[in-house]
Amino acid sequence: QLVELKEKNIKGLIIDLRNNPGGLITSVVSCLEDIIPKGTVVYTKDKYNKRNDYLVNKGEKLELPLVVLVNKNSASASEIFAGAVQDYNIGTVVGEKTFGKGVVQSIYRLQDNSSIKLTVSRYYTPKGRMIDKKGIEPDVQVDLPENVEYNSDLEIDKDTQLKKAIDILEGKMKGK
Repeated sequence: QLVELKEKNIKGLIIDLRNNPGGLITSVVSCLEDIIPKGTVVYTKDKYNKRNDYLVNKGEKLELPLVVLVNKNSASASEIFAGAVQDYNIGTVVGEKTFGKGVVQSIYRLQDNSSIKLTVSRYYTPKGRMIDKKGIEPDVQVDLPENVEYNSDLEIDKDTQLKKAIDILEGKMKGK
């Protein structure tokens, strides 16, 4: 989709990750291939401090103004995305502190055919910030007004986070 947008000569980009519960690590790494330079997207460490890096191999740094929207329900892969954008200084993260789900879990089948899910490692941003239970702090904190809950149908005049993202993006496009 980013390739298609670039072909249309977009001048800036807002990526809305609010209420995004995450997804596969391979998907977020793939999404960041055209946004961050070659290097680590995120890494995990287990209880023995064994490190496993997830890398962007192509690494084309996005040369457009970028704003990423997050909220308290942005979790897991969306936090990895926002953390990488911050650590590589590619864009501005706007909204609320994220959920803080930064663990890798494995399911182990037991002899009685039941299963147990165990946390086997934790996620860290490229600069070493642990995501689990801490979340990602936005660069610009913007709360929605009281009694306004985010959903995809939220009217723009009530969406203070999106309005701030647009203001920041317009400022970046004007070189401010």
